[in-house]
Amino acid sequence: MKRNKIFLACIGALFLAACAKDAEISPDSSAAAETNVETDHSAEANENSSDTASEDAAAGQEDTAEGEQEYEYPSEDAGPVVEKSRLGYSMTFDPTVFTLDDTGEDSDIYTYHTSEALDGPAYIAVQSYPDMDAQTLADGLALQSGQDGVAAQDTYFGADGLDTKCVYYEEDVDGVTQAHVFYAVPKGDGSLLVEITGYVNMPQQIEAKFEEMLGTFTLT
Repeated sequence: MKRNKIFLACIGALFLAACAKDAEISPDSSAAAETNVETDHSAEANENSSDTASEDAAAGQEDTAEGEQEYEYPSEDAGPVVEKSRLGYSMTFDPTVFTLDDTGEDSDIYTYHTSEALDGPAYIAVQSYPDMDAQTLADGLALQSGQDGVAAQDTYFGADGLDTKCVYYEEDVDGVTQAHVFYAVPKGDGSLLVEITGYVNMPQQIEAKFEEMLGTFTLT
């Protein structure tokens, strides 16, 4: 029970007052819904346009695509992707809202990436430390924070309830309170470091996506 509370405190602390923020924006959501209804009616009207108009519109879209490079988001039915990393772990993520950068030799970075504007970075990073045990790694992170009272705590992590060391701290970056949670996961003689970075009052949907991913983490 104690370990469970520590886990929830570490991950939950990233998202303080998220529910209050959602409540504030709920009227906008209703307005958006009304706008969608109007858009649907407009779409039905557009479907009655001539074939020639449709072809011209398609040609215009192609010209726009050639003229500027925009990020193409995966379709909503893309489905979850299981990443079996060369670093020795497996984790499932949603390519609709995360982009994976696995070009680093010893790291993978899953960045939350949608059209919505965020106040700060939101990502999960996994790094390999083959020559450093979890306790040493976690103690180093606590010291690196430069803050009093930050210390490694025993907790569990991932789909298999792995024994890990957790370090949590916050820092102010350009007026935004960024929050960092680190899990030092023992692996052989070394360890894997899982970093979750977000910010206080971050949108609740990001919290849900983070929890989904972390719950599928396993060592391979």
